[in-house]
Amino acid sequence: MIARGFLSIFGLLMLANAAVADRITVAVAANFLTTAQDISAIFSAETGHDVDIVHGSTGKLFAQIMAGAPFDVFLAADTVRPARLVAAGRATSADVKPYATGALALVHGAGTAPGALDEILAREDLRIAIADPEIAPYGSAARDVLREFRGPDWQRDLVYGESIGQTFAFVATGNAGAGLVALSQALTYEGEIWVMEVSQDLHDPIYQDAVLLARAADNPTAQAFFDFLSSEIAINILIAEGYEAPL
Repeated sequence: MIARGFLSIFGLLMLANAAVADRITVAVAANFLTTAQDISAIFSAETGHDVDIVHGSTGKLFAQIMAGAPFDVFLAADTVRPARLVAAGRATSADVKPYATGALALVHGAGTAPGALDEILAREDLRIAIADPEIAPYGSAARDVLREFRGPDWQRDLVYGESIGQTFAFVATGNAGAGLVALSQALTYEGEIWVMEVSQDLHDPIYQDAVLLARAADNPTAQAFFDFLSSEIAINILIAEGYEAPL
């Protein structure tokens, strides 16, 4: 009887913990995917709440949110789309905050001889991958760099990825000789690759904002994750993975 009573109490405690646990969905710009996974893993370990991550280009995720996608938090790669969500009533200005500043890097594999940034970008025998500048902020930054070195001929021999994640994959698989990608992707990549950080003087700053979406305004788990992005733990992770802390 004592053992059975103990098991019953234990079972009730397990049910209570399950009831407290919650699940949220976070839309993450492709450049921040690995870092978001690392931050989410610690958040889940500390709180018991689950975080489902959907990733893609900032532009496409924005379009999905505007079409009613059931996301709770949006980690964008810019400040423009979060501001548009506020204007559209999908969030309030109080529920938008900077969470990271990104950096751009030139990467290539062993098949491309190392060289200075201007030398590699000037080569006519090399396809260079960038994210689509119209939907991916890192693609827009890459366009700034290419215009600086190539002028009106900046689009020569380019291959475009729908997101910065696909762009990096083009280089990692050898389908592009080099690429202008997020520094964080290069730092967290486990394969062999050559990396050169690009001076931020060559492109507009890549400020990244987080949004607690209106549908999750009364969701304590979504609010807790949104707050966790500003924690010392989260900031240390993003700095270690190639970002600067928000201003």
